[in-house]
Amino acid sequence: MERMMMVFFLFMGIVGLDFACSKKSNGDSNSELFSSLLSQGSPVQAACQRFILTEANCVAVADSSLNVCPSLITRMKGQILPRELSTDAVAVLYFDCFSKINLAYNVAKACNQNSFPSNSEYRRVQRTGTSPAETSWQEALNQCGSLENAVPPADSGLRETDTILGSDPFQ
Repeated sequence: MERMMMVFFLFMGIVGLDFACSKKSNGDSNSELFSSLLSQGSPVQAACQRFILTEANCVAVADSSLNVCPSLITRMKGQILPRELSTDAVAVLYFDCFSKINLAYNVAKACNQNSFPSNSEYRRVQRTGTSPAETSWQEALNQCGSLENAVPPADSGLRETDTILGSDPFQ
C-alpha cells in the first residue's frame, strides 16, 4: 500500500510539473500527456511513459512516448542482469527510479520546455555535463542501475530484486 501511494504521488508530481512547466500555447504537450494517460496499457508501458514525461518537462520537441516506449522497454529489459530476472515488474522499478532522478535533475536545472531541443540532447547533457545538477544525476544513475558497484536507493525496491543493469539503457 505504501509503494502504491509513492507511485501515485510520483505520478501526480509528473503531471503537476508538466502543467506547471508547459506554456499555455503548447497544446501539443498536453495532448501528448492526455493521450499517454488514456493509452497506458501495461504497467511497464505506463512506467516508460512516466519516464518520458519527466524528460518532456525540459524538452522543446519531446519524443512521443507512444512511439519510443516499445524500444525503450526492450532496451531496459535487455540490460537487466541476470537475464532470468528481467521481468516487466523489475523494469517498472528501474523506470520509476530513473523518473525520480529526472525529476530531481529538472528541479536542480530549473529547466522548462525550452531548456533542451530534444530528448537525446537532454540525455547527452545529463551524461556529459559537469555542473552540480549533472554530477548529482550521474551518481543517482549509478545508484539506480547498481552501476560501478553503487547500491540502489532503499525506497526504490531494486535492492530486493537482486538485479543490476549491464549499462545505461537510454544511451
